[in-house]
Amino acid sequence: MPEGLPLDHNGKLNGLISNYAEQVLVCTGQNDWPSRIEEENSGDNLAADLKELIGRGGIYSDPFHNISVLNSSFPSSISRRPEVQSTSAYLLPSFKYVPFLPRVSFDAVQALVKGYLLPQKLHPMNDGLPQIHKDRLLRKEAYQHLLPGVRDVDDVLVLICGHGGRDMRCGIMGPALQAEFERQLPHAGLEVLHGPLLDESVSVPPLSGTGGEKPPTARVGLISHIGGHKFAGNIIIYLPPTFMNRAGNPHPLAGHGTKTTPPSSESAPSGHTQRSTAAQAPALPLQGSRWILLALIFATSAGTAYLYRRQTGSSDDDVINLSTFTSFTITGREQVSPTAFIITLRPSAWVIPRETGSGRVEDDEPTGFLSNRIKEAWRHGLWSVEIKQPQLQIARHYTPLPPLRTSPSPLATEDKAVLGDGEVLAAQAIRGMNAEGKSEEQDEQADLRILVRKMDGGEMSNYLSRQRVGDTLWLRGPHLGFDVPRRIGNGSACDSSAEIGDIRGQRGVVFLAGGTGIAPALQIAHKLLDGKEYSEGKESRPHISILWANRWGADALGREQPLLAPQKRGSWFRFWGGQETNPNTDIQETRKRPDEGQTSSLALQIQDLKRRHPTHFEISYFVDKEGSFIKANDIDAALASSSFLATRGSSSFKIDESCTWHSQKAVELLPDDNDASRSSSPDPTYACGCASKAGPEAITTLPGMNLVCVSGPDGFIEAYAGAKRWHNGNEMQGAIGGLLGVMQKGKGKRANEWLVMKL
Repeated sequence: MPEGLPLDHNGKLNGLISNYAEQVLVCTGQNDWPSRIEEENSGDNLAADLKELIGRGGIYSDPFHNISVLNSSFPSSISRRPEVQSTSAYLLPSFKYVPFLPRVSFDAVQALVKGYLLPQKLHPMNDGLPQIHKDRLLRKEAYQHLLPGVRDVDDVLVLICGHGGRDMRCGIMGPALQAEFERQLPHAGLEVLHGPLLDESVSVPPLSGTGGEKPPTARVGLISHIGGHKFAGNIIIYLPPTFMNRAGNPHPLAGHGTKTTPPSSESAPSGHTQRSTAAQAPALPLQGSRWILLALIFATSAGTAYLYRRQTGSSDDDVINLSTFTSFTITGREQVSPTAFIITLRPSAWVIPRETGSGRVEDDEPTGFLSNRIKEAWRHGLWSVEIKQPQLQIARHYTPLPPLRTSPSPLATEDKAVLGDGEVLAAQAIRGMNAEGKSEEQDEQADLRILVRKMDGGEMSNYLSRQRVGDTLWLRGPHLGFDVPRRIGNGSACDSSAEIGDIRGQRGVVFLAGGTGIAPALQIAHKLLDGKEYSEGKESRPHISILWANRWGADALGREQPLLAPQKRGSWFRFWGGQETNPNTDIQETRKRPDEGQTSSLALQIQDLKRRHPTHFEISYFVDKEGSFIKANDIDAALASSSFLATRGSSSFKIDESCTWHSQKAVELLPDDNDASRSSSPDPTYACGCASKAGPEAITTLPGMNLVCVSGPDGFIEAYAGAKRWHNGNEMQGAIGGLLGVMQKGKGKRANEWLVMKL
């Protein structure tokens, strides 16, 4: 022990810590945590997941089988698939080590609880429970097979409370004790190990202490708070079942843990203390007025830090970032169809709430927010954000709808009369369309609008459907997608000799959208038709044709006159990833023209695009229940209307088959859709070689391709463009299959004039 800090051999430790049947040590790789460890990383952590299941009120909670969950400073193991975020954990005194618990799914956490943490036999006090409840609370070893790589623990584990975020004394005592243990254990014949227990990214011999006749090994780590506040720096030592004494016999405490404590350090100074107090350790003055002063300084700085983080939202003052989830407040919710709705989100740091009579928090007129990242995302074109489901600790990508226009629009005045009082976002659309003097840049600082379709069994969509105005959602991003302008040849591409918008380089986009896949389609339309990258002439802009498929006619928003047709039994949604469930049995009988009832903001937005760009934007609707499906002749018609097969387009230059931007073969092998990183990369493999191989006739034409984009449920994408391909943990585009693959084969050489991208 450090000089002046002897062990307290006289204090009574019994009862200072709650009894537990099992202890879970979460490997965080950090030395300190928030006071409540489940609040770390905005609640996205393994401790929060476990406490949700086995904590008070959890579905597997058993008051007679207490499970202690602690964070530790031990680093997690490193997987050969670093793109899959995972966490490691020790289970004690079972002496098991779980190297990989994927954070992308809640299934692994449930398997850990059901397979390892629940008891094999219930306490007699549970005898009165119904049998179905007893079965739920019992361990099921079949779940153990869902967690690969679980191994026995052979290291001595020395765990020291160093939770300074909970008790500043522990933050001082913990590191001092850790350093002393690491200094003394080698003298006792134990090798102290550091670093991750398992690293699959490198090929090295097994870590010492894992087998053979090697000396015993130990790991010393800091843990979150345990043992109450009477003592600081509490210590738990676990001896593995294989631990031997000096005589070579099993140690009497092998397979058990023992708890001890450093000198007495009561939380309040007293007139008489034991001999092993801070009086004998002047280097650590934790008693009297100096301790009170330190506590006040700590509390003040912690409060200031909290307020600063609350107001800024992220470490660089932006309201959103790629590494952590930040809070956004729902400021509007609009039901656009029986199954779909739009939620409007604003960074919580910029919301000035007012209490309403209903008790919920609402907000006044939107003022927009400042976010360089979101501004750059709109400038890029295609992008998405992650939204987290905190109960299940899962996250899903959602594509924001383009912002509502704030420039004057005659359509807005005409549609004002048809809006219902309850349509919050539609009213905002009208109000925004009549606003004067706002620029497009201000448009793109408007609140985020997310289109969501509630699906039977959909964990995320059902969670979002339960949220109301004033509730908080957690977002991360933005994640930039494909660079459509560069791929189509109308951005800052490979050859700067041609002006952007040159009619000789004009190309088009055909977009096959299934359900909420309309969102990225509208993002592309917003970028290519409303962007500033083109000359003033309307003919300079690309042509965009959207083929939008939905299950129900009520979801075909913006359609002027839906047709009634006999219903079919077959459903493309049924085998393309959706559920065959009628959300409203009267939908077929209640279809209306847009001018016969309330019109959603999304319908108005689509109609406004058609009105402002009549020769460059068209949308066709296909409804499963009306017997209309996207067929080859529909795609051919869209290709023709977009002037896809004109010789002035992509055939005016020679495609470099290794070009990341314009070659279908190269696109099929891309590890992701992050074109932004490829554009800024100095790697020459990401450079376009098409311009240097083009003929003299293409001097004034930017290299580019006509695009066919497909977005929707996985089954929808597979049916029209072939399934995406998983390789080395990356979701790649994969070969073109499905209906488009058949069509490409029939086009011969002309098939090279369009590039298929799966979104």
